Amino acid sequence: MDDSISTWIYNLTSLTTLLLGDNRFNNSNTMRGTIPSPIFKNLTMLTIISVSHNQFNGLIPFSMFANLSKLIFIDLSDNAQLEVETENPHTVPTFQLQSLLLNNCILNKHSGGGIPTFISTQRRIETLDASYSFLRGTIPSWLLYNATVSSLNLRGNSLQCPFPQSTRHNKSMLGKLDISDNKIYGALPSNMETLFPSLVLFNMSHNELKGTIPSSIKKLQMLTIMDLSVNNLSGEMPHGLISNNTSLKYLKLSNNKLQGNILSKFSNMTELAVLLLDNNGFTGTIASDMLSSPSLKIIDLRKNNLLGHIPSWFPDLTNLGILLLGGNFFNGPIPLELCLMQNLRILDLSNNAISGSIPSCLNNISSWMTETPNNIDWSLGSQSGLPILNVVKFPVDELYTRITTNLTTKSTTLTYGGLPLALITGIDLSMNQLVGNIPSQVGHLKELHFLKLSNNILSGPIPESFQNLKNIESLDLSHNKLVGTIPPQMIELYSLSTFNVSFNSLSGMVPYEKQFHTFDERSYMGNPDLCGPPLQRNCYNPSQPDQDMKGEEEGSAILDSPIFFYLWVTSSYALGFWGFIALLTNKSRRRKIFRIVDCCFICM
Repeated sequence: MDDSISTWIYNLTSLTTLLLGDNRFNNSNTMRGTIPSPIFKNLTMLTIISVSHNQFNGLIPFSMFANLSKLIFIDLSDNAQLEVETENPHTVPTFQLQSLLLNNCILNKHSGGGIPTFISTQRRIETLDASYSFLRGTIPSWLLYNATVSSLNLRGNSLQCPFPQSTRHNKSMLGKLDISDNKIYGALPSNMETLFPSLVLFNMSHNELKGTIPSSIKKLQMLTIMDLSVNNLSGEMPHGLISNNTSLKYLKLSNNKLQGNILSKFSNMTELAVLLLDNNGFTGTIASDMLSSPSLKIIDLRKNNLLGHIPSWFPDLTNLGILLLGGNFFNGPIPLELCLMQNLRILDLSNNAISGSIPSCLNNISSWMTETPNNIDWSLGSQSGLPILNVVKFPVDELYTRITTNLTTKSTTLTYGGLPLALITGIDLSMNQLVGNIPSQVGHLKELHFLKLSNNILSGPIPESFQNLKNIESLDLSHNKLVGTIPPQMIELYSLSTFNVSFNSLSGMVPYEKQFHTFDERSYMGNPDLCGPPLQRNCYNPSQPDQDMKGEEEGSAILDSPIFFYLWVTSSYALGFWGFIALLTNKSRRRKIFRIVDCCFICM
C-alpha cells in the first residue's frame, strides 16, 4: 500500500467506525502524508473516527467532518506534525460529539491558536482533550461551566488569563479538570465547592497562581487528586483541608510559598496515599496525627523549615515506601525504629543537623536486602486500546502514573516517575553531623541503587562488605574522615557509574580495573596519600624497593651486632701486635723507621 489512505475506503458508504490509529504502512514502518479531505464525503454513516498515533502531516480543515451528522467521537491525537484548522473556513457542524481528542496536534495555527469556537454549539460533549496543541489566548467561561463537559484537558499550552469565573452562576459538571503547564494567573475562586461540586481530579500545577488556597476546597467531597504545585500560592494550609475529606488520595502542593505548621490532623484520611509538600516554608514539627493515614506510601517534606527529632512512629505507616525529609532543620539521632520499615525503598534525611551514628540495623529493612516490588500500584489504567466513549470515567489509578519526584542520585538532580520511581532504592544521609564508622551491615544492602553519606564526620575504613553492593549505581562517601585503603574487591561493582571518595584521609593504591577504570581523579582528590592512576602521584615499585630496604636492614643489623664489635677489636689488636713483632725482627725495616722518626723530630 502507498503512504496515503487508500481510495478503497471512499466507497464504504455503510461504514460506521473507522479506526486507523497505531498503524504501520509500507516498509518504512511509518504512516505519513495528509488526510485527504474527500475521503469522508460519502461516509455519512460514520459515528467514530480515530487516526491517532500516526505521522500525518500537513493541514486539514475541520470542516471536512461538518456533514457527518452521526459523528460522536473524533480522535486526531498524537500526530505531532498535523495542523488542524477549525476556524477557517468557519462552519457549524451537523454532528453532536461526545468526545473530541486533539492533543499533540497543531491547533488553529493560522487563526490565532484559540480554543475551537464550534465546541460552544456541542450540547452532548463530555470529553475534550486539547493538551499540548499550541493553544494561545484565554479560556472561555462557557467551556468550564458547560452543562455536559465532565473531562477537560488543556495541559501544556500557552493559555494566559485569570481563572475563568462563572458569568451566569452555573455549576460545572467537570469531574476532571487539567489546565496545568499554562500561564493562568490570579487567585482561585473562593466558592470552589459551589462552582465545581463534582471535581475528582484538579490539576493547575505550573501556572502563575497567587493568593491562598480557598478553604472551600475542603468541601469537595469527591476530590481524589489535587495538584497545585509550582505556583506562587502563599498563606497557611486551609484548616480542615485534609481532616474533613475522605476521598483525597493524592495531594501535591510543592514549590509554592506556603507557611505555617505542617498539617496537624489527618483524621479520617484513610485513603491518602501521596503527600508532596516540598519546597515551601512550613515550620514546626511533624504531627503524630499522620498515623491516622495508614495508606500513606509517599511523603515528601523536603526543603521546608521543619525541626525537632525524626519521629520514631514512622514504622506505624506500614505501607510507606518513600520518605523524603531532606533540607530541613531536624536534629538528634536517626531513630532505630526506622529499621522496622520493611517496605521503605527511598530514605532521604540529607541536609539537616542529624547527629549520632548510622544505625547498624539497616539490614533489617527487607526491601534493601532482597528484590521486592514496590508496594505502590503503578498500573496505567484503561487509557489504551480501542476508543472508549465514556473515557470521562477515568480510573483512579491514573494518580499513580503522574507521581514524580526529583532525586539527586548521580551528582545530578533528575526527575523520576512511573516505573523508574517504582524500581529505584536508595539512602541519602549526606550533609549532616554523623560520626563513627560506617557499619559493615550497610555493605549487605545489595538492592540499593544509590548511597550518599558525604559531608559528615564519618571515620574508620571503607567496609570491605561494600563489595556486596551489586546493584549500586552511585556511591558518594566524600568529605568525611575515612582512613585506610579503598577495598580492591569493589572493582566487581559493575553497575557503579558514579563514585566519589574525595576529601578524606584514604591511602594506598587506587583500584584501576574494570568499572573503576571509568572514574577520573575528581573521584579521589583531597586524599594526599592515595596514589596510582588516575592520580598523578606514582606509587613505589611494590617489589624492588622492598628488596633494597631488606638488604639495608640486614646489613645494619649485622653492623650493630655485639659479636661484630668483639671480632673487630680482636682483629685490630692481633694485627697491631704481630706488625710490631715483624718490625723488631727485621733489621733493615727497623732502621728505616728510626730514620723517619728522627726526620720528623728535626722538622718540628
